[in-house]
Amino acid sequence: MTDQPAEPQTTTVQTDAEQHLPEELAAFANGRAVRLRIVRHAETEHNVNHVLQGVSDSPITDSGREQIAAVAERLASERFDLAFSSDLQRTRTTAEGILAALDPQPPIEFTALLREWNFGDHEERPAADVWGEVIVEHGFEVDRELSALRTIGEKVGWRGLFDTIAKLDPSGQAEQAHAVVVRADAALEHVIRAAAAVPGDGPVELLLVSHGGFITSLLRQLVPEVTPDVILPNCSVTTVSLPAGTLVWQLDAIGEVADER
Repeated sequence: MTDQPAEPQTTTVQTDAEQHLPEELAAFANGRAVRLRIVRHAETEHNVNHVLQGVSDSPITDSGREQIAAVAERLASERFDLAFSSDLQRTRTTAEGILAALDPQPPIEFTALLREWNFGDHEERPAADVWGEVIVEHGFEVDRELSALRTIGEKVGWRGLFDTIAKLDPSGQAEQAHAVVVRADAALEHVIRAAAAVPGDGPVELLLVSHGGFITSLLRQLVPEVTPDVILPNCSVTTVSLPAGTLVWQLDAIGEVADER
């Protein structure tokens, strides 16, 4: 762990590698114990207004600023060797608020690998409109069957839902589920290899700041058997650990929310 924070870095990493199994990702740690504290960004105006927000941004709300202060206070007593954050503004703001409470501060790296799903031309549209189109695409009538989305989800799964959104994107820019899974896999390989490179042979503590939908994609790469199909609360903390000398990840806590001031 460094005594002084390094200058923030912004990186992109190629995502053309094949997807890894959880134990293969664990092997990148070279036998070291690793703990990931994964934080979702603070509440934004788009969250409050139920607007689809993937790679687009909107300002942090007053409540969101209180959430940052609360999670920063909660994590202030912990030490982190390295920090990683999505390079979008809402995650940057959240990460910087957390780091400001840490002494010493770890070096932080901002990376596009940790961004939320890209929804293409659906970005910044009312979420109800987008999901309504998904319902119609699967042959249901929105006005008569508002429960259709759950039915569709049970039939095609979370990947099928988001693949439908991508299919309905006229720009062709929306990410399909497989691309997001591969990106999540690449992000994890990147941070785990960085953990293994930390000087010494003791446990490595990592802070990751990302997005609600993408965090569940990260978890499915590490602990697929226990990852729920939920969007985690804003500024919640999810903890995944890898004990030293093992290849099995453990989900220690999911979606824990600090008390706001």
